Parts: sequence; C-alpha cells; structure tokens
Amino acid sequence: MKKLFFIFAFYFSLFISHNSLSQWLPLNSGCAVNLNKIQFVNSQTGWAGGFQGLPTQYILIKTTNAGANWVSQIGNFPTGNRILSLCFADVNTGYIAGAEGVYKTTNGGNNYTTLPVVTMSCIDIFFINSLTGWVSTVTGISELYKTINGGANWTSQLFSSYSNSRYSYLRFVNSNTGWCVNDSIFKTTNGGANWSRQILPVIPFHSFLSVYAVSPDTAWITGTEGIILSTVNGGTNWILKYLGNSYGVLSSYFLNSNTGYLTTNGSAIYKTTNNGTNWLLQLNDTSTILNSIYFTSKDTGYACGSGGKIYKTINGGTIGIRKINSGIPDRFYLFQNYPNPFNPSTNIKYQIIKNNVVTLKVYDLLSREIATLVNEFQKAGTYETQFSINSIANNRLPSGVYFYKLKSGDFSETKIMLLIK
Repeated sequence: MKKLFFIFAFYFSLFISHNSLSQWLPLNSGCAVNLNKIQFVNSQTGWAGGFQGLPTQYILIKTTNAGANWVSQIGNFPTGNRILSLCFADVNTGYIAGAEGVYKTTNGGNNYTTLPVVTMSCIDIFFINSLTGWVSTVTGISELYKTINGGANWTSQLFSSYSNSRYSYLRFVNSNTGWCVNDSIFKTTNGGANWSRQILPVIPFHSFLSVYAVSPDTAWITGTEGIILSTVNGGTNWILKYLGNSYGVLSSYFLNSNTGYLTTNGSAIYKTTNNGTNWLLQLNDTSTILNSIYFTSKDTGYACGSGGKIYKTINGGTIGIRKINSGIPDRFYLFQNYPNPFNPSTNIKYQIIKNNVVTLKVYDLLSREIATLVNEFQKAGTYETQFSINSIANNRLPSGVYFYKLKSGDFSETKIMLLIK
C-alpha cells in the first residue's frame, strides 16, 4: 500500500491544471443577417459581412472603436451581392469576395468598385498585402486567380490536373507559400505558379472548411465531422484529430504554434494551448452558428455568425480566475477542491507568495492533460477558479479520479478530486 501511495505521488508531481470558463460577450452589431467573415486591421478597425435568405439580404458593417459601434456600409456596396469572404490589407484597402465577383475599396469602405476578375461565384479571398492576393471560385471549373497589382489584372491558376475538386479556402503565409483546400489539400511554394497535392490520412467522407497557417511549416485544416488536421513539417505529414463531436469546424485562428481557437456550426468556440492536443469549450451559444473568428492580440478576439451575432473577448476567452485576497500569504498552498466529489463543476482555490507565472492543469489517471485552468502571470495573493466538465470539448469525461496541480516557480503541489456522475 505504501508503495502504491508513492507511485501515485510521483505521477501527481507530473501534473498541472487549468480549465476555462468563457468570457465571450455579445456585441450589438446592429443587424440580424448571417455574418460569414470578420477581420480587423488594428485594435480598433474591423469589418464583418455576410448574407442570408431568398430574397437575399446582405450586410457589410464596419467598426472604428473595437466593436463598441458598428456602421453599415452596405449603401456603399454594389446592390444584390452575396458577401462570402473579405480581406482588408489596411484601414483603406480591402477586398470583398461574393457570389457575383470581387470588389475593392481604397478609402475604408466609403465606396467599392467591381474588379475585372471572373463573374463566377467567388468563395474565399486572401491578400498578403494591398497588392498581392488570390481568390477562389466555385462555379464551373474550379480555379484560383492571382493579382500582384491590387486587382487591376488577374492570372488564372487553374488546377487542370484536379479539375473535379472544388478549391475553396485559402491561406498564405508569405508571397510564395500557401495552401488551398476543400476535399483535398494543395500547397504552393512559388506563389501559386505550381500546386502539389499533399497526402492525407485516411478520412471518411469529408469536406474541408478552413485552413490557417502561422509559418511555412505549421498549419491547420478543419472540416466536417469535427475534423482537425495539423502539420509541423509543411504538410509532408498531416496528423488527424477530431474535436470530439460531429459538428463542422467552420473557422480557425492561431496566435502561434500552440495557442489557437475554433468555431463550429454547433454554436461553439474552442481553445487549445498545446497545439490541439486538448480543446476547451469556451462558448456554447445554441442559437448561433459561428462562422468566423479573428484576434487582434493574444487576448482580444472577435467571432461572428448567424443572426448578426458578434462576440468579443478581451482576455483570451478566459474567466473564472478570481483574486479573492490581495494580502501576501505566508506560504504557497493548493486547497482541496469543493465540492468534492463533484458533478459537473468544482471550485479550486490556491495562494502564491511571489509574483510569478502560475499554471493550474487537470489530468486523468493516465497522466493525460484534460484542461488548463490557469496559465498566466499573477501577483502574490489568493485566487479561485472553477473546473467544469462542460468545458471539455467532447463533454464525455467518465466518473473517476482526476488530479489538479498548481505550479509557480519552484513550487508545485497536486491534489486529487473525484467526479461522480
């Protein structure tokens, strides 16, 4: 028995814990139309656009005060156009892709002009600067078009060898390297002059819905049925993971190789801090399909979706870390969670005696990380946070023993908690 105790104690010392309650707060967008895409060019200025229904209702809105107010620009936009994607290079220059073509503004959206690209439906658009960009089309033979002069001229980048595939979603990390995905994955390393099809893991029937890259080596692709693919070697190998449910993952945004966010048609926002090993549920608005997500800093982000909904966070989506005493404690200490046993949530209190980076994580009996509740710099004091099984991506934690561990500098402590369903 004593030996078993020390084995458990050894494993406990390996763990740290952190779970996140959500702080995504709704903004007043001033519209009720489905928003397909949101993007900011700085901390204050951003756009969102979309359409819905028959007859078509379409919307294009702009904020210049970090989402506090949104002003419609649809009166400045050619009538009858269904907005599917948008990409702004700066506060003045932006491009809109829609079912009727591509449009450009050079004055922040005061007016838009039609560009001389194809008239077929354009589903996604991406510019790496004000002059160089690509647009994907989905009507007839699937093509990409590229411009290097701000849309004055476009060059077709036809996927002639793979003309049965629909090339829809784009992401470039520089003028040379980018990906284009729908039911297959294609990569270019020469600005789109040539594209190569990359080898996929075996996946049942699927369709890819977004692609995001932070470097020529590191990228993620999401799709239907909760599919998440990641690569750290430029796509030579793709690792397949699932979100844990059957919802489509509609968009993604990564701050770096470890920290990223997803939105789903299951009305949710998820966050990872370990390159997708674990995903934590941050928001679950069952009335909204969340189509797009964008961050202006490591803490400030926006998500938009159906019904004109826009959500904003200013702390990376995390809430529930509450400082309950500013006095400097006489020792480090991790309190026993309460209630314990618990279902579905429990509170965890701890105290630290020095200003330092603090982490708090939850693990199962097999030493697998379940959640990260705290991962930030904190001043000395007493804090409290909450762990809820509802924040776990697949919401399927079984009853049993779990561990939570606090680490701050050289101090670490682990305790046991019991989930009973």
